[in-house]
Amino acid sequence: MDGENAEKWWEEGNRLYMAGEFAGAIASYDKALAIKPEHQNAWYNRGAVLLALRKYEQAIASYDEALEIKPEDHEAWYYRGIALGNLRKYEQALASYNK
Repeated sequence: MDGENAEKWWEEGNRLYMAGEFAGAIASYDKALAIKPEHQNAWYNRGAVLLALRKYEQAIASYDEALEIKPEDHEAWYYRGIALGNLRKYEQALASYNK
C-alpha cells in the first residue's frame, strides 16, 4: 500500500511539474520519497525541477540519489553534468557526461 501511495505522490509531482508548479512538484516528490526513499524516478524528477529552478547544488544532490539507485541512468548523468557546468565545475561536468 505504501508503494501505491508513493506512486500517487510521484504522479502528482509529475502533473504539477508539467503545469509549471515547481514548488508543489518538489513537495509531492518529497512526499513520495518519505514513503519510498528508493523511488529513483522521484529523485530524478526532483532533480529536474531543481535544475529548472537553477538550484544546481540541490539538483546534483537529487541526481546523486537517483544514481545511487540506478547507476546506469544516462539521463541522470547528463543532467547532473549540466548542473555542474552551470556551477562552472567543468571537470566534474565532463566526468559526469563521460559516465
